[in-house]
Amino acid sequence: MSANRPPATGALRQHRRRRQMRSIRAVVVAAIAAVPVLVLTACGSSSTKLASNDPFSSGGAQNPKDQPLTGGKRGGVLEVLNETEFEHIDPGLAYYNIDYAVVFATQRPLMVNKPNTYTEAVPDMAASNPEVSSDNKTVTVHLKTGIHFSPPVNREVISEDVSYAIERGANENVANPYIPTYFKVIEGMPSAKGGPVKGIVTPDKHTIVFHLSEPKAKLLVDAFVMPITAAVPKEYAEKFDKHKPSDYGNFQVATGPYMFKNDKSGKVLGIGYVPGKSMTLVRNPNWNAATDVRPAYLDEIRQKTGGSSPVIGRQVLSGTNVVQNELPAQSTVKLAYEKYRSQLEVSPGAGSHYISLNNAHGPFTNVNLRRAVYAATDRVALNRARGGTLVTTVQTHFIYPGIRGFEESGGVKGPRFDFNEYPQGNPKVAEKYIKLAGYPSGKYTGGKTITVVGASNPPAKEDAEIFDQTLKSLGFTTKLTLVDSATAYAKYCNVPKEEIDVCPSVGWIADFADPQTVLNITFNGKSIVSTGNVNWGQTNIPRINAAMTAAESINAEPARRKAWAKIDEELVENAVAIPFDWDKQANIEGTTVKGVGDLWDTGEWDYSWTSLK
Repeated sequence: MSANRPPATGALRQHRRRRQMRSIRAVVVAAIAAVPVLVLTACGSSSTKLASNDPFSSGGAQNPKDQPLTGGKRGGVLEVLNETEFEHIDPGLAYYNIDYAVVFATQRPLMVNKPNTYTEAVPDMAASNPEVSSDNKTVTVHLKTGIHFSPPVNREVISEDVSYAIERGANENVANPYIPTYFKVIEGMPSAKGGPVKGIVTPDKHTIVFHLSEPKAKLLVDAFVMPITAAVPKEYAEKFDKHKPSDYGNFQVATGPYMFKNDKSGKVLGIGYVPGKSMTLVRNPNWNAATDVRPAYLDEIRQKTGGSSPVIGRQVLSGTNVVQNELPAQSTVKLAYEKYRSQLEVSPGAGSHYISLNNAHGPFTNVNLRRAVYAATDRVALNRARGGTLVTTVQTHFIYPGIRGFEESGGVKGPRFDFNEYPQGNPKVAEKYIKLAGYPSGKYTGGKTITVVGASNPPAKEDAEIFDQTLKSLGFTTKLTLVDSATAYAKYCNVPKEEIDVCPSVGWIADFADPQTVLNITFNGKSIVSTGNVNWGQTNIPRINAAMTAAESINAEPARRKAWAKIDEELVENAVAIPFDWDKQANIEGTTVKGVGDLWDTGEWDYSWTSLK
């Protein structure tokens, strides 16, 4: 029998969410650390096919989809204890979970996701849903009136503030990380340097129009939830954006219900934000509640930064008006599950992990060898190392729960290929594919040593060791290298010329719930770059590349979901990588906190919806 254990901190991802880059953040998913056994999972053997395992279950803990959004008590100060420092507080740069917690409390993008949904964005700065032309090449957004910047700017937000916010992202002093992925379809954006962009037009003070070079309005509209669309006043911010790097974040103004505490000049640094030490959010006196969906119950949010995560966890669980708003330590999640379950939230749809196999160099250019190791892999054991069924679900394809196209891709059971159907591995199926690969003995005898590079922190370390043994059981000779997670990616897995055969625990968190944000940058051959590469397996299958190009221009549902689901199925059919873990994330709160977690953002506490009892 296997056991259910909660997670903690770990490696990298590459779209937002933990302290890792998000989707493009795409960069590598954070590994969740293993902890002592908690709850039993199902028994099985290598001949057992996949049984249903609810990827949306929270195991008796709180689930963001069920948390009430109304009826909170107004007032009070929420204390936040975090071990981890912010990466960026500038809305034009923010791309980490820990940054999003404050950015979405202080800023208003064009659209916003309510906390209890993955896919349903509602107008925020926008007055209504964006208007899309019939040819999907023009998007018009009307802005709300009566929204004002916080002091010292104070004036009403106009359309030029939104255009400047997006345009400044292309300024090398700002260098927003996701503009090339979501906003390059705007005319003139690919060559933009921070000045006016041809395809962004503001015909009046409350209208902004985007002219696109290709009929890809759907993805752009989805990207309106990103913080880069939050208004920035040019006359105030431009002087900061001339600095290299821009220091607008240290003097920023707000449009949301909260603002960083500042002085009369607008300075935040050293007042509302002391790097490595503290952060203080206070009410924005210019916020107009009538224009906002957020209730903003709290009067103030005060964060202390630093210390030991396990110590912080114990303080939060035994405390009152306090939360930890980062991935808790493994010992904390175990303690919370056993003794403080009402203060534990487990958020499903928090990303995925998979084993990358080098499709471009070495033995795994042979698709049947890839299918063989896929068939042999014990995904249950890998998930057990990550905490068991409380915080994982056996992954059977790449579009994960909460992303459009998940059900069309086969839901929990996924595509029905024999090498995908046995979560604990099946040696007979593996032997079949090794023989089809040209090795009649049923073992690999090609003589090539397989290079495996993994992170040395748990559970990434356990992932690497488990898969290394799987390879050896199939006849491979391996060279296992374990280094810190940053080195594993920056020096090895993200650098194609290193020709690493296996990176055993890469992962992904999408920026929003469109399947293109999960599959395109990670498996499209045109996404392969010389450094910072997140198509880790260097997948470059012309038929799939062409299907992705076609799917990018499908704007209507359900056709778009179905197209990307078919691509997902083909990726599994070609065993381009070995998916093993759909993540769920744990978060904790004090006894008198009525926390509301953002389901779309791994359940991290949303300060604009959370209240005190």
